[in-house]
Amino acid sequence: MINFEKMNNQEFEKYIDFMKKEYAQDISVNFSLQMDKALEESEMMVKETFSDGLLTEGQYIFNISDSNSNTNVGIIWFNVNTEINRAFLYHIYIDELHRNNGYGTKALKALEAKVKELGMDSLALSVFGKNEGAYNLYKKLGYTTSSISMHKVI
Repeated sequence: MINFEKMNNQEFEKYIDFMKKEYAQDISVNFSLQMDKALEESEMMVKETFSDGLLTEGQYIFNISDSNSNTNVGIIWFNVNTEINRAFLYHIYIDELHRNNGYGTKALKALEAKVKELGMDSLALSVFGKNEGAYNLYKKLGYTTSSISMHKVI
């Protein structure tokens, strides 16, 4: 069984440092952006999104734990928008050691229950074009494409 455990400030800061670099790498690769510019973009996004750090209203960030083994297996970050009754999944990360064991699927199903519990009636997400594994997982779980963003290097 999957549980979502609140992060403490130290875990949050460690995650934010990790996520800024990972997000910068993703936008650099997917949008042909130089890494220094991608890092600036990532820093700005985090600063705006977490204006009050871990206490930022509407932002939820949890450790994903396996209750059977009492082991943290990853992290999930989402927000809720009560005006439109929609949650948005910003990031799900399963530690490399725990990948391909069904934790991504279990965490997403637990997330659906959690956002429903919070009063939301839909869950949206974005996936980078080069992340085929995530895209296939989302499709398998019933997510449908609502828009497609494309670019071409010229």
